[in-house]
Amino acid sequence: MCKSSAMESKVTSKTSSLKALLLRAWRERWSDLQWGINIKTILPRGVSGDVHNLADCILQQALVGPGPNELVLSYLKHSLCSQLVSYAAVLQRISKYDAFHKPHCIASLLEFLEMIHVGITCRGKPEEDLLAAACLSIVHWLLQCYYYALTKVPQAPPLAPQPSELMDKPAYLLKELLASDFICAMLYSAKHDNKDLYIYIVKKCQEIEKEQQKSNTKCSIPIEDSLKKLCNLEIENIVSKFVKVDAEPITYCLQPLLAVQNLVNPSTETSIYISQLHMIQRLKNYSNARLYCEVIRACMMCLHDVTGSLKESHWGGFTVLKLPQILKELHASTLSGENESFEYSQDVLDAFELLLRYTPLLDKMDIIWAGNSVQFLLNELQKVNLVTEKQTIQISSRRDGLLTPLQKFDPEKSIRTVIMRAEPTLAGFLKTLNAEYTKIQDALLSIFFQVLSGNSFELMLSVATVEGKLKIFVSRLIKFNEFSKQVGEVPGKTPTTRALLFEISFLMLCSIVQTYGPEIVLEEGGDSFFEQWVRDCMPLKDKPKSPYKMLQNLDTTKVDMLLSQITSGDSDLKSSNTNWQVSCQSAMGVAKELLYAWESGVLSAADVKRALNGLRAASFCLPVCAAAWLCAYMSITHQESLLKPANMVQQFISPIANDEMQDNYKERSSFMFQIIRKMQYDYSLPSQTKTKVLTVSHSITSKYPILEQLQQIWQGIYQRGWINIQATQSLESLLKTGGPLWFVSNLVKELLKIQYQEELDRSLDLIFAILHLDIENSTLDLINNVLPQYLYNSLQGKKLIEPQSSALAKLCVYCIFSSLEYSNNSPQQTNSRKRARKDIDPDDMDIGMPAAKLLRLNEAIDANSMFSSSSPQAQGTSNGQKSIVLRDPLLSALNGLFTNFNFLAGRNGEVSQHTHFILQFLQLTVLCGKDRARLVLQKMPQTLVPSLLKALPEFFTTDLLLRLYDVQTIMGRKAIARDLCMLRNIQLKPTK
Repeated sequence: MCKSSAMESKVTSKTSSLKALLLRAWRERWSDLQWGINIKTILPRGVSGDVHNLADCILQQALVGPGPNELVLSYLKHSLCSQLVSYAAVLQRISKYDAFHKPHCIASLLEFLEMIHVGITCRGKPEEDLLAAACLSIVHWLLQCYYYALTKVPQAPPLAPQPSELMDKPAYLLKELLASDFICAMLYSAKHDNKDLYIYIVKKCQEIEKEQQKSNTKCSIPIEDSLKKLCNLEIENIVSKFVKVDAEPITYCLQPLLAVQNLVNPSTETSIYISQLHMIQRLKNYSNARLYCEVIRACMMCLHDVTGSLKESHWGGFTVLKLPQILKELHASTLSGENESFEYSQDVLDAFELLLRYTPLLDKMDIIWAGNSVQFLLNELQKVNLVTEKQTIQISSRRDGLLTPLQKFDPEKSIRTVIMRAEPTLAGFLKTLNAEYTKIQDALLSIFFQVLSGNSFELMLSVATVEGKLKIFVSRLIKFNEFSKQVGEVPGKTPTTRALLFEISFLMLCSIVQTYGPEIVLEEGGDSFFEQWVRDCMPLKDKPKSPYKMLQNLDTTKVDMLLSQITSGDSDLKSSNTNWQVSCQSAMGVAKELLYAWESGVLSAADVKRALNGLRAASFCLPVCAAAWLCAYMSITHQESLLKPANMVQQFISPIANDEMQDNYKERSSFMFQIIRKMQYDYSLPSQTKTKVLTVSHSITSKYPILEQLQQIWQGIYQRGWINIQATQSLESLLKTGGPLWFVSNLVKELLKIQYQEELDRSLDLIFAILHLDIENSTLDLINNVLPQYLYNSLQGKKLIEPQSSALAKLCVYCIFSSLEYSNNSPQQTNSRKRARKDIDPDDMDIGMPAAKLLRLNEAIDANSMFSSSSPQAQGTSNGQKSIVLRDPLLSALNGLFTNFNFLAGRNGEVSQHTHFILQFLQLTVLCGKDRARLVLQKMPQTLVPSLLKALPEFFTTDLLLRLYDVQTIMGRKAIARDLCMLRNIQLKPTK
């Protein structure tokens, strides 16, 4: 109790001493220099007058009468210049003066503000938290002065300041204050801290606007712009020097991105494409029209690339069916909730204006589509209300004069016509599959035979894929496959019909799983025979199976029975009530028995050939099962023992005698051949030919080193400026062979070899798209392993020079934002080729700093996070959409990245290529990330930006500092004030 009273008396005595000194100074008419000398007797060096309300004491004494005491006011100016009082304290005290009926005092305070406003800043830690609020308060006070002069002082005494003078000064000061980026930034920060006061400011602005319309008093300095700016205190409005990313003239990343995404997951949902395209739009600063044009152009380039290949039907379906849906969703995302219905999109029309400039590409597409490709595409867009019929005619007519040489092509055979016909065929097929099994067996069998003819099955799959119906297609096929394997014969139906339905549905399902992968088309944990067989027995190129485990639950009596049937020549299983599930499992046991008997010499090659032909004659699904076991066996056996099982697999795909061509025998056998060849291709050595490496799309066996293969493929992509489908498949194979770390590391090396800016930009976009083969793991390896090597390894660090340094920083930023979108919009099941990631031992990477230092840095980051987990920026702005959240492992990787940055930047203001790289990274994060930037920067330590500010102040701007932090949180606002004042003080220093 005694201590607290002693402290109060001490403070009171200091304040009383200050007031007494002021009275003495006024009585003795001290100059401001004398005041400065005598004040030190009360406030020794290092003690702030703010603690003892010095500014309040001086202003009370200066404004006690009807007129201001200019001598006392000079003491305040001297105290401010000598840093005895802070700008925050002075502004806050002036803003509390409400004696507007004293025009002389008001005019004097306005003149005082006019003298000091240029140097407003803060020079000490306690002031940082107060200056923003003081700036907001003084703006409110100036508006009050203006309003009072406008409304309350219509006629002033002759010697008093006229209303126009009392209006000119506040208007001038507001104009000057709002012309300062520093003051505007402080106001923006204070707006979020004191929301009630900002609401009063907006109301006062509105009141002034209304009164101005009524009043005859005119102000020589217009205040309208200042009022408008105060009512719209947003970063985009208050900062004039924000540098926007100019949209590049040529786009290189969209076509490779679509090619890669369609390889990784051909049945990607439309929402995933929308998310990716919005991400590209943010990174590249594209307009809507430019984005739509580039998407259309990318689809056309991919379709032209695959013309005449097996992928043509898929890209034809994507361009005709999926593209209009993507453009529709993109356009819908730009509309507000009130205007969700639309008749057409102006952005789409503008996109076609841009597209018409690509004459060579459109000429190629006219040949592929055997007609006006622009008209065909517009017709599809017309169905989704993106263009009107009149607009379609008007735009497509601009291509009519170029179509004369194309009349000889048959439109009926174009991929567009074929796809359009396949769409209703798929719908009818799915409807048939949804009917009751017992009633449609014969009809379904005839439909199966039609589907097997030509390329109807591939076309239906392509349409099902792009329309998102692939899983429905597969699930209904599995249902019929389950019904067909039953032993109980349906009355009136022959066992042959049931056998053929089982065989064809089984072959179709095998082909689909081989093409798309089980994760894409099958439900997790499915209990049907086919799903269990795929999980346990079907060998895939990235999912090998154990040949011993495949035969674990085999019934040997059934194997012997099947073996005796095919060796005795009695292989007509279709006409008997065979359990096809058991037969498929037994076929694998038969393959094992035949192989072991051949290897031991019990059977001759002719005997084995005859038995295999008998197995093939029984049903085409049995050789597939047998080949699956043989391929799995070959994957684990040694080189010398490969010949016999390889010959057995080859026997299954040897030509068949022509006398057995019934029940679409040729089509069914061709289907079986394709499936077994795919297994053979995945698990056996490629043929020794003189063809280039690129002819092997996914086989990991080659006589060339994988680095040489990667460099060869990259050179082709780099020279073309786009990526073809074959190169995409080869890159995926190399990624699986070498792993993400090897893949990313070598692509970065190729990037840093390039010296010219235009070529760097092109290569950067291409590599960014290629990394989407596994964007999550590629990003993690890029920032966890590859980037630290360039930051800490002195030999590799020499490559961090311009323009390569900026390109690497941009690649990191691009990948981080793309990985963020991936983790929020692509559930694990979306990426069928997602690879398991191995944990990396921290001891494997020596980053050149003591462990204790790392620990302290990590603790500092966790303790001083400037982003609250509950703030809008930490979770990502939603705007009515799904909110974006930063999750592990990307969150941990960014935490480690900023730890490294903080260590490198905190070297006592040292300037190096590392500090420039870190600054470029932060600048690009802000420029490219837009509303996502603060989410990525949430783990940035508090000491990082001040360290960079000391080293490179000339590269920092007010808008950059505002965008680096989360203004919604207290810690973010404190960091903004600290860094803004540091930059302000550096800028105010006189240049030598």
